[in-house]
Formats: sequence, C-alpha cells, structure tokens
Amino acid sequence: MQQPSILHLRASNFIGGPERQILEHFRHASGNGFRLILGTFPGNGGPCPLASRAADSGYAMQTIHSKFAFDPSVLPRIRTIIRQENVKLLVTHGYKPNVLGRIAGWLTGTPTIAVSRGWTWESRRIRLYESVDKLFLRFADHVVAVSDGQRSKLLDLGVRKDKITTIRNGIALDTIPAPSTESLHTLLELPEEAVIIASAGRLSPEKNHIGLMEAARHVCSANPDAYFVVFGEGALRPALEKRIQDVGLQDRFLLPGFRPDLLAMLHHIDIFALPSHTEGLPNVVLEAFACRKPAVVTRVGGCPEVVCHKENGFVVEPNDMEGLAKHILELANDPELRERMGAHGYARVQRDFSFDGQTRQWMNLLHALFSSRTAEKARP
Repeated sequence: MQQPSILHLRASNFIGGPERQILEHFRHASGNGFRLILGTFPGNGGPCPLASRAADSGYAMQTIHSKFAFDPSVLPRIRTIIRQENVKLLVTHGYKPNVLGRIAGWLTGTPTIAVSRGWTWESRRIRLYESVDKLFLRFADHVVAVSDGQRSKLLDLGVRKDKITTIRNGIALDTIPAPSTESLHTLLELPEEAVIIASAGRLSPEKNHIGLMEAARHVCSANPDAYFVVFGEGALRPALEKRIQDVGLQDRFLLPGFRPDLLAMLHHIDIFALPSHTEGLPNVVLEAFACRKPAVVTRVGGCPEVVCHKENGFVVEPNDMEGLAKHILELANDPELRERMGAHGYARVQRDFSFDGQTRQWMNLLHALFSSRTAEKARP
C-alpha cells in the first residue's frame, strides 16, 4: 500500500533553528508510514542551504521559485507538486508557506497543518507579513504550536482550542559536535580566566540585546573576569556597536557575528543568557543545555517550559535586567553552581526534549487527522 505523501513547505536562505527542527523531523519521522517531501523557496536564484542539506540527506525535494513574499504565481507550481506527488497533507512553516500553502490547500482540497514558532516583528515589512500570517493561521485545518506559551498567543488570535496541538522543539544529542579545537578565549583573545556569558540569535529588537548590555554593565563592574559574547547578525548591528562604545563596554561586550559552528563554540562558554521580549521555544537554550551550560532567560514564550528556575538556570520577568544581572553574576561567581545547573539542563533535554518523543507526538497527530478525514468522507 502506498504511503500518504506529506509536503512540508519552508522559505529560508540559511540553516537556523527552524530549519534544523525540520531536518531532524525528516530524519526521525521518515519511514513511519508517511512519505515526506520538502518544498523550498530559494531566494533570488541564490543557493538554498536548506535544499542542499536535505538533498545531501537523500530526502525527497521540490523547489518553488517565487519573486516576492506572497507571490501568487507559485500556486500553479504547488498545485502541480500536490497532484504529481499525490500529496495528502501540507505542513507549512513560517508566514510565506502558511499563506501560500493555505491557498494551495483550498484550491486542491488538501488539508494543512501550520507550524507556529512565533513572530519577530523585527521590521515594518516583517510586521506586515506576520499580520497576514496571524490572519491565515485561523484558517489552517490544524496548528502546531512549539510551546504552550505560543499556544496561548494562538488562542488570543482566535484560533480554536481544538485546532491547536503543542509539540515542542526537540534536540538531537547525538548530533552535538565536540568542542571546537580553537577555544573562544583564543579566538576572541580573551584572558584565560575570563568567564564567558554568551547569547545567540538575530541582532534585532525582539532579542533585547540592548537590555543584555544594561545587565552586562552591572555584571562587568562587579566581576572583572566577566565577558559577554553575542553570536549572530542582523540589522541592529550598527546601533549595538554604537551603544557598546557609548556605555564603555568595547572590550567586554563582543559581537563576533554568525558562526556556523556555534554548537561547537557553546562548549567553551560558561553561562547562556537570553533576554528576549518574545520567543516561541528557543532552540539555542536546548543547545546550551546539550552542552551542559546553565541558562538565564526571560519569562517569555516557551522559555520557562525549558528552564526550571533555580534548577538548571534562572527565569526573570521580561525587562527585569537588574534581575538578569543578579543571576548572571551569581553564576559567574560560582563555578560549582554553573556545573551543577548545567548538568541538570543536560538531564532536562535528554529526558523531555528528544526527537523520539517529538516524533511520537507528530505521528499521533497525523494518524488522528487522517482518521478524522477518512471518517468525514465516509459519512453519507
């Protein structure tokens, strides 16, 4: 009997947290009764790392070329893929696939599951796109939220409770690389005794790096060995660089840019900090725990669903940068506490955030949806 085909749609020009989640989902879910196909939207004819990585892994692939975010000319292409590949379900990831996939689903009678990871509102253009996404999420046949925090936001949007399932992001501990041979101390020319407090993500307003800088001023004035390192790139870089100079942290708050080997680098940090204004469920906290590092995070989105206060890190209220600084300093001054909390973080992701567990949840959802559709069609 032929396995039902499921087409996942994702528009992306790099490999970040969501892309790693999709690739790991394919690795773990393939061969579980469904044929998975990945549809990508290469940007401006350039290379598509997600498509390359999927092709290297031997996953079924389809490419969809578009000229702009909600380009309707791609709909015939998606319809052709659905027909030729006998696709029975669309799973869409992000505002562009959520909108175009939903329309393609209407045109072909194909049900859709939208995966909701949160919104960044990083620029006026992205805020517009995300507004359209929020509207279309109400029309998806089902929505997967990556955390209960994200689920609450979907309920606030008006998405029906019975149409939402929480399936949290996972972490594949077997893919965590060994520490890089060159330590961060060497790479960034930091003193051997430096205590490294790291963060990672887009340099954009919702990540609140300005707030982290405020906390850094308190921590660095109290602990001469504390150094802050933020990995990532984004439109906010010039403003952050100016701010670093203005507050006199040019030697203590560093922006080394995007690192494709971030996971290997995380082994060399001492504390992970995430001062965000909003999150879905941050992969990078799972990755820090996988490297046995404690985390200090704000109580937004799924952060408190991963970080247990005083067990594997600390959780502070959003914008409480004084509290953030207090707990970072507590960890910076206590190596044994860092080691103990890092070990608890590793145990947490090993127990509760495996892809085996996530795959079981996805399979239960898919079987329930297909059973429901079959029963619906059988009704007189």
